[in-house]
Amino acid sequence: MRPSLGFDPRTTAASRPSLLFSLGAWGLDALFGLGALARTLWVAVASLTAPGRAARAVAFRVMLAQLYFTGYEAILVVSAVALFLGATIIVQIQLLAPAIGGELLGQILVTVVLREVAPLGTAFLVAGRSGTAIATELGGMKADQEVLALASIGIDPPRYLVLPRITAVIVATLALMAYFIVVGIAGGYSVGWLVAAPSFDALRAGVARSLVWSDVPLYLVKGIGLGLIIGWFCCHFGLSVQTSPTEVPPKASRGVMLTLLFCVIYNAIVTTLFYAIVGSPVPV
Repeated sequence: MRPSLGFDPRTTAASRPSLLFSLGAWGLDALFGLGALARTLWVAVASLTAPGRAARAVAFRVMLAQLYFTGYEAILVVSAVALFLGATIIVQIQLLAPAIGGELLGQILVTVVLREVAPLGTAFLVAGRSGTAIATELGGMKADQEVLALASIGIDPPRYLVLPRITAVIVATLALMAYFIVVGIAGGYSVGWLVAAPSFDALRAGVARSLVWSDVPLYLVKGIGLGLIIGWFCCHFGLSVQTSPTEVPPKASRGVMLTLLFCVIYNAIVTTLFYAIVGSPVPV
């Protein structure tokens, strides 16, 4: 019997897209995603010039609340992580090179903790703790139509929701990085003094010798950049939720994972440029 359709669905295999088609579709999705990501930051920055003194006061209070949560309430966990990471670094160095001198030990400690461990460690803690909270909170507000309700009564969502959180995360990241550096170096020095028993003068000389003035712009570039990535990405993916509450967990998870990935990439690029300009990380 002749089938009424132009093909027999029982025997005709479903066509699969070619590799070129899949790559093109992925590239377009990535391009549109980057465009939406850039727009989130642009409208947030553009809201700085919006009029309204009362709106600025409200946004400032939102920023202070976010700064309290992201910065002050994270001090305990940052203290524990920085202390034990600094101690672990010294223990590993002593296991690999037990005869290392106190001056070189101080140089390695500052180089590793100040320039690498503190920025990435702080970024991971802030993204895992506050970034997840930001993406989940904004995603829940978007799914419950709260963002639309704010816009309907004349409140600018980027000015009220995005910009204060990005600003607070940047400031908190800078402050926590400085605190991480102090605690990490202190913990590493304490363990190094107990394990290797170097002289205080040798450790202090190593720390002083490894510090250069270019560490200040490195600290600022890494702190501001990492804080911007965390606040920006997490706000964007939280607000990318549409209408279903079931979208919130996967969007928040994806936002945090991409945040961590871009933090690692950004840190590697800045570190490479820093050493290309300044030179050897450990002067000899």
